[in-house]
Amino acid sequence: MKIQEPAGTVRTQGGVVATVGPELAQLVVVGLWASTFIVTKHAFAELTPLAFTFIRFVLMTVLAFAVLAVRGRGWRVRRRDLPRFALAGLTGYTLYQLGFVLGLERTSPFASSLLIAMVPLFTMVILAVRGEPTPGRGWAGLAVALAGVVIFLIDQWEHGATGSLVGAALSVGAAVSFALYGIVNRQLVRDYPPETYTAYTLLAGSVPLLVLAAPAALAQGWGTVSALGWLEIVYMVVLPVYVAYMLWNWAIARRGAAVASSFTLLVPVVSGSLSAWLFDERFGPLKLLGAALVLAGLMIIRAPRRPRSHEMEMEMERASHASTISD
Repeated sequence: MKIQEPAGTVRTQGGVVATVGPELAQLVVVGLWASTFIVTKHAFAELTPLAFTFIRFVLMTVLAFAVLAVRGRGWRVRRRDLPRFALAGLTGYTLYQLGFVLGLERTSPFASSLLIAMVPLFTMVILAVRGEPTPGRGWAGLAVALAGVVIFLIDQWEHGATGSLVGAALSVGAAVSFALYGIVNRQLVRDYPPETYTAYTLLAGSVPLLVLAAPAALAQGWGTVSALGWLEIVYMVVLPVYVAYMLWNWAIARRGAAVASSFTLLVPVVSGSLSAWLFDERFGPLKLLGAALVLAGLMIIRAPRRPRSHEMEMEMERASHASTISD
């Protein structure tokens, strides 16, 4: 219903959906993204990490090109952009996925989600190395977050979790890889529709990933995978990717990317809560302090600040809600 106001402006009243709908949508997305770490970790009880990755990316690639076919546009790409598609696929899918699944295999869902949440910090560092201006607040946030990571890893070391340290290192590597992907991918995002750059970067990253994962897929006893295991695979192909991003983009259109991106800080919190409940993960003082500092560092770099260069602003917004099609 539209109400004409005295000043001549038009205000749209959409009831509850308009008032709290975007926030509810973002909370659903947070739950879906946090669940990727929980569902994937649980799937490892039946499938090896690389076998899980193999079947998931076969299905994801098929789905991505099915979406492209349904949209009926965006099939052609310029030849000069092929190297960029290949590099985006390598960083955003091949290297990221290897760090994600192999890291998650060796550490907890909470540790994995917390360390991968540092993508915006690594994006800032990479942009600074490239010569783009970085605000002092960004460096302060980086220092706080790194102090948190050190404390977090000390807690892992004190509990003799050598495997967890390897998993943490792999998770950090995944975050660095995805930060590189965001920067490499930005020209493709400008020049192509979402379904186009998603499908072709996914294909470029899936080819080497599937080659590396093929031996594990061949060795996997697929006949012993339970109905729940297959349901987890389907869940990871569809819900945290396409459903989550339809809701996410709808919310961004109504609240803006800056406001919406603050909700992503809840992903490690929700993931940690689910991990404590489902995997009996323990949270001591050092672990909580380290996690709090990491999240505080991320909050500092996302806090409102004076206008910066357009390029830096766009990269930090993109990194703050990086596409979890890669998760």
